[in-house]
Amino acid sequence: MLGVIRDNPYRILGVYSTSPQREIVANQGRMKAFLHVGRDISFPLDLPSVMPVISRTEENVQEAIAKLTLPADRVRFAQFWFAKVTQFDDIACARLINGDIDGAVDIWSKKDNASSLQNRIVSALIHEQYGEAINCAERLYSDYVGDFVKMVLGENATTSSGNLAHDFLNVLCESVGVKDFLQHIANPEWKQYVESKSAQPLIDAISSAISTAKASKGKGAAARYKAGLKLMNGTKALLAQLKRLMSVGDLQYQVIADKLGLEILQCGIDYYNGSDERDAASKAMVLQKYAQSIVVGKMAKDRCKENVDILNDIIAKLPPAEVFDEDRAINDELRKYCNLPDKICHAIALLNNTKPHLQTIRQKLGVGDKYYLGISTQVVGSALHNIIEEVNAAQKDDDDNPFEHDKRLRLLTVRKALNAAWEATKIMDTFDMEPDFKVKRYNPNRSTLKGLCEHLGVLSQAYLNASSSSYNENTTPWGCIIAAVLVGVIVTFILMVFGEPKYQGSIFNV
Repeated sequence: MLGVIRDNPYRILGVYSTSPQREIVANQGRMKAFLHVGRDISFPLDLPSVMPVISRTEENVQEAIAKLTLPADRVRFAQFWFAKVTQFDDIACARLINGDIDGAVDIWSKKDNASSLQNRIVSALIHEQYGEAINCAERLYSDYVGDFVKMVLGENATTSSGNLAHDFLNVLCESVGVKDFLQHIANPEWKQYVESKSAQPLIDAISSAISTAKASKGKGAAARYKAGLKLMNGTKALLAQLKRLMSVGDLQYQVIADKLGLEILQCGIDYYNGSDERDAASKAMVLQKYAQSIVVGKMAKDRCKENVDILNDIIAKLPPAEVFDEDRAINDELRKYCNLPDKICHAIALLNNTKPHLQTIRQKLGVGDKYYLGISTQVVGSALHNIIEEVNAAQKDDDDNPFEHDKRLRLLTVRKALNAAWEATKIMDTFDMEPDFKVKRYNPNRSTLKGLCEHLGVLSQAYLNASSSSYNENTTPWGCIIAAVLVGVIVTFILMVFGEPKYQGSIFNV
């Protein structure tokens, strides 16, 4: 039962809201006398059969009198207590005092006026029949509000009646809870008022939570993730309640929902960008997808979609969990490699530094695993780039090249580059590659390089057959090495004695 009815000052004083002042004074005198000697006192309007027993003390009696001093307060408390004005009220109140509240309501329902509607409101609230109470209140404050004020204060009342409906709704919002009576409100203005009044505390609570989350910025990835998770979980119920009160198209709802979603999104972004955790992308995705699900405005939706799409792409490219460490080590090597000059020596270092990690991945996932073939091919492709660049640079005519004026030295430079390129190629031959890359890019460039090497007498014996992709390396036969060295010496001698031979140099396919 509403406290404003149970502890209403009119009830404590044992009178109707329309009782004359002399009855209040008379009851006050009786209560003072009884309470002074420690005796209990009761009045017919205690309504013990329909309401909790009332306990009177000298203090609460004086407090009740003080609450009814001002006209505005008398009207405010009269909104939640019984009135007796008409003959119908006399008959109905007699039944009410005898405990027959339903019989009283039947009589009051026969005719609408200020007192009958007011009494039906109080009766409905006692029985927690909020739909009936709202229905009667809408009629009372729409058609009889002036009569209501006059029956409480008298014909010469000067108190404004303009905000009484809002005063009534305020008490229900505080004492009952919006969800129990909002659905019964038909008056559009009332509905909007209740929604706005009820929504503001929710909006304030969400705004406060957003501010708390923002304070974690700059405190590290873990703090941002914790703040985002707390913000998401801590505001779910608030946002759901706000959504029930307001339409999604309401500007107030859109503004707070977008602010909430974008802060959760930013927490996910900051966490992922600063985290070294293996599952950082998956954990960040939880925050970002939730943010995407609650934002309303187009700009907010577009930003969330963009970041979710980026993270989805990242997740799709993530290595299997069991090779996370190997993947990180290989990518660290690739990042360092990209910042170095396009030299074959760096390509060889890249191949040698990543090979053990690739061997481990192959053992864990198998030679046919898509991820394994992809990252192995990426390493080979990166190394191949430097080989192509340096060999091509060595073959080009360049007036600024000091060796260009000495054809013999220039040819030796080409042979040096080819020798280094073939050493790198022998290592790449031991790497597994995606079939399409191997057929369309690696093999053609390898064939070109081999032709150049053979034309200039550079050793071009592979560790193994180029079609193999096994990591079991075979050493080059000593006879081949000795023969190749002799060929190189003879070619060099011929170059020094007879000059540069005429050859058709081939440029790699970049």
